[in-house]
Amino acid sequence: MRRNIILPLAALCLAALAMAFSPSEDNTRHAQLLEIYDVDGSAAKARLTVNGKVIFETDVHIGRNGVGKQREGDKKTPLGTLHARQAFGILPNPGTRMPYINITPTTFACSDSSEHYNKVIDTTAVHHRCAGEDMYHISPDYNYGITTDYNPDCIYGLGSNIFIHCKGNVPSTAGCIAFDTARMIDILQHCDTNLLITIRK
Repeated sequence: MRRNIILPLAALCLAALAMAFSPSEDNTRHAQLLEIYDVDGSAAKARLTVNGKVIFETDVHIGRNGVGKQREGDKKTPLGTLHARQAFGILPNPGTRMPYINITPTTFACSDSSEHYNKVIDTTAVHHRCAGEDMYHISPDYNYGITTDYNPDCIYGLGSNIFIHCKGNVPSTAGCIAFDTARMIDILQHCDTNLLITIRK
């Protein structure tokens, strides 16, 4: 009888150990890490690491006024940690595992004081005359991109639509982080919505 009790107890102990050493959600997120660092004005360095392997290190453009975003229109990139939400592009999906928004002439990044603030919307679908960014006509910047969870409660005035996207024709952004197109495709092809983005000085 005692022998029958010991065997189930041993099995329970092994199961508990397996749970203790299994990867947590946080560790899974850190398996895909995009670091932004060495900020110098509107320029910075970036490094993408996936499962401990460095995929690339490169130069990026950030907000025209550097880092430390506090409000809409300050042209600063936020400091801290962001998470990827979904990918988008004027061009077709290059093979990402993220949900992909095909940018059309009615796709806008809304910065209006409305229920759509800080969201990418199809103006015809939501019946909103948007004064935000007409994304379809912002190329090459929005040829490919990723939305983030900056200002997750969508509080008007705290800043909106902080994206990871392609570099445009000027060496800065309004607060987003801009990559060469080839590096942007690397991010999309190597990552999913577990991608963690950290921004530090």
